Amino acid sequence: MSIIKFALSAAALAALLSTAAQAQQAPLKVGFMLPATGTFAALGDAIEKGFKLYVDEQGGKLGGREIRYFKVDDESDPAKATDNVNKLIKRDQVDVVVGTVHSGVALAMARAARKARRC
Repeated sequence: MSIIKFALSAAALAALLSTAAQAQQAPLKVGFMLPATGTFAALGDAIEKGFKLYVDEQGGKLGGREIRYFKVDDESDPAKATDNVNKLIKRDQVDVVVGTVHSGVALAMARAARKARRC
């Protein structure tokens, strides 16, 4: 995902949350499923820092809600994507997942997220 697409996605998320979540006071749980090791680690670090910088610029909140962050290293490994996204969705019960930069991981992540949503 390019930095421009990421920034636009973050802005769209912020706009959506600012209108839809005003009444909710529970923290918004954001899960980062980004590479922290391997070839794409620098990109994963930049995406996480960029997202957090945007939130900081908004006063540390999105849509009036405090943010709690959860993170897993996707290792740019499609074989680990299902387990990683399930950790964020089921264990941490995140509201939104940010990531990934590897297309193979993204495909596996999307499948697992759709399946978890049906449960």
